[in-house]
This record gives sequence, C-alpha cells and structure tokens, in this order.
Amino acid sequence: MKIKKSLVKPDIYSFTAVMDGFCKVGRSDEAMELLDEALEMGITPNVVSFNTLFDGYCKEGRPIEGISLLKNMRERNCIPDYISYSTLLHGLLKWGKIQAALGVYREMVEAGFEVGERMMNTILRGVCRRSWKEEGLLKDAHELFEKMTRNEACAIYPNTYGLVIQTLCVAKEVDKALMYLNEMVGIGYSPPRMITFNSVIRALCSEGRVDEAVSVLVLICKEERRIPSRICYNLLIHEFNRQGRWLGSCTVYGAALKRGVIPHKRPSKQAIIQAGMSSLLLID
Repeated sequence: MKIKKSLVKPDIYSFTAVMDGFCKVGRSDEAMELLDEALEMGITPNVVSFNTLFDGYCKEGRPIEGISLLKNMRERNCIPDYISYSTLLHGLLKWGKIQAALGVYREMVEAGFEVGERMMNTILRGVCRRSWKEEGLLKDAHELFEKMTRNEACAIYPNTYGLVIQTLCVAKEVDKALMYLNEMVGIGYSPPRMITFNSVIRALCSEGRVDEAVSVLVLICKEERRIPSRICYNLLIHEFNRQGRWLGSCTVYGAALKRGVIPHKRPSKQAIIQAGMSSLLLID
C-alpha cells in the first residue's frame, strides 16, 4: 500500500490511522512499512504512531520487536510516554520475556514514570517464577519486594506475597520465608494458599527443623475452617520417622485422622510400638 501515491498529501495522523487498522488485524509488519514510508516522505512520526506498533507487536506475541522499536523511537527524538512503556512492559510479561521486561521496567522508572500496583505485582510474580531456574534473578526479586514493602501506595497482593515465600523456600532462604509467612498471617492478609504452607514445611523438614515445621501446621489449624493438606502431614510424619522421633510421627498421624485426613505416610512399626499404640499395628 503506497499512501504517498495519493493526490492529497497525507499527514502523520493519516498514516497512524491506517497503521492502527493494520495492527488490529495482526498485520504489524505492514504497519511498520507504512511508518518507513512516512519517514521517506519526510513526515515525522509522533508517540501515538509508535504506541500503535507497540500494541500491535504485543498482541501478536512479538513484544521483543518493541525493544528495537523503543530504541528507534529515542533515536528519532520521539520521547516514549507512559503508554509506550506500559504497553511494552505488559506485552513482555504476558509472553514471559522476564529479562527484557526488567530492562524496560528500569528504564521506565529512570524516565520518571510510576509503575502501577497491578503491574508491579505482575513483574514480581514473573521474576519469582523465573528465579526458580535462573538464580541470578533472585536478587531482582528481593529488590522489587523490598521496594514494594516501602511504598504504602503499592499493595502486595496475597498471591504475590505467597509466591515470594515459595521462592525463598526454593532458594533455601528458609528463615526469611518463615518470617514472611508469619508476617503475612499476622498483619491480616488473606489466608495464604495451602501450597505456600506446604513449601515452608517442606523447606524446614529438608533442613531437619521438624519442630518449626510443626509450628507452621499449628498456624494453619488456627485458621477457622482450614484443614491442612495431606502433603503437610506426609512431610512431617516422614521427617519424624527419619529422625527416629516415633512419638512425634504418631502424634501428627493421630492429629491428621482427627481432622479427617488420611496421610499416605504412616508411623513406622517401631514408632507404634514405642508410643504404645498397638491398636494401630493394622495400618502398616
């Protein structure tokens, strides 16, 4: 399509309107060709022209294209606005481009823009998940979390808080995970998901700290109408058995049965005998 062949000389608004139409139907490359055509005609694109392309690339699952576009934008002395950054950042997060999203986030902050609460939570969750495979991102997760805790206007969503705790467990920072879990419960956040409790109990048991793991079980039981998962009990019984603390494994098993949960792990025969629970011999 050659707009420049038209009898009426088009302006940047005409180009942008047609570009927007292309982007809306998944033809962003043709929209980019139109932008190049405008430049050939000596027409200076504005921020709306570039934002149209950001939106198109992100909708097509090609947000990385937006990185070079952002650079192109600055080279032409067209200053990105809040929409430029937020559109690109949202697209990068949506398509799992976490490293690139962090770079755009930092640039956005340096440019003086405030990243919204929802976007901050999305970034932090994305960084946390990726840090399970890329340890270098753990530091970024810490920085983002600390920044959000200092900003009263930026609330940390319960699912984000829980994911931070899980991430600390994966990174074997168990003391900090336990501290944050107690803080989360203590300051009245929505009850953490059971997977968060499971993660902390598993991390504590892996370090042999089964008594502290039991305190997490107690924390769950304190919540009204909350029943610990079978996984919680399995982890605790296994660790008590491993340590030869037979009374502990029997106590946890009995507590599970009392709440209507039947663990897959059971106290060993030695545990049953030493605890004087001969009536439970049939379960092994």
